[in-house]
Amino acid sequence: MADFAKGADGRPVVVGVDATPSAQDAATWAAEVAEARGVPLRLLLVGPGAAVPGWLSALAATLGAQTDVVAGPGGPDAVADALLARAGGAGLLVVGSYGKGSSSGLLAGTAALRLAGASPCPLAVVRGRTTDRTPPTAGPVVVGVDGTGSGDDALDLAADLARDLGAPLLAVHVWSDVVAGAGGGAHRRREDWSELAAQGEAVAAEARRRVGERAPGLAVETRSVEGTALRTLLDLAETARMVVAAPRSASRAPRPDDGVLLGSTSRGLVGFAPCPVVLAPVAVSAEAR
Repeated sequence: MADFAKGADGRPVVVGVDATPSAQDAATWAAEVAEARGVPLRLLLVGPGAAVPGWLSALAATLGAQTDVVAGPGGPDAVADALLARAGGAGLLVVGSYGKGSSSGLLAGTAALRLAGASPCPLAVVRGRTTDRTPPTAGPVVVGVDGTGSGDDALDLAADLARDLGAPLLAVHVWSDVVAGAGGGAHRRREDWSELAAQGEAVAAEARRRVGERAPGLAVETRSVEGTALRTLLDLAETARMVVAAPRSASRAPRPDDGVLLGSTSRGLVGFAPCPVVLAPVAVSAEAR
């Protein structure tokens, strides 16, 4: 069981910031999580010098945060490098989603996309519906589950976040008769639809049991639906407080039994979801070492 428990070891929430509204919205969102967990908040700026600019001092004072300034060229790659260097000692990395490197229709910038699937700790990409709207503070924490180890990690993380923030949890299993095969292809499953639906209900029931053990008293709803994972989660993201998922490790090819939490789903959520997206860290299995 992955350990994302509240304040388990005091690891800080680390936020990559700059002077853009998106980054400062991300810092405000991160401050709420840090306060709920009782851990420090650190604001990381990569810039041309080591001096702390006035806007950063003011933001840190408002949020009760520490500052960390790294001298460097700036830009999304430098920010990603600096965050990854601190990821091992962080409980959560947080970045904004707009700014340099974002393209038309794609909400996440270069730094967010580079960090997705690479961070050894959970990563949050924070946004509202549009550049001029702050991240939502109401609605459920939505998580995609598939009964795999990585899916369980996402469920544990989502349950912890929902509990810490006092939000309800919605765990969704999406099933289909078409699944990914090795090498990125697809094939049809041999089970009939009634059997697939029964398997889906079993995955949802197990998710409810797991959450009940991990976070007793948490308001949780589980669903099993036929469809595609990305489309289903994007639709639910319209009214969600955040969406939680688990990227597939890039160190191996997809397997036929990978379930719904494929790399393309996580990347699609990071790129297009209209609310914050939180990714559980990729677990490197023995077969991939």
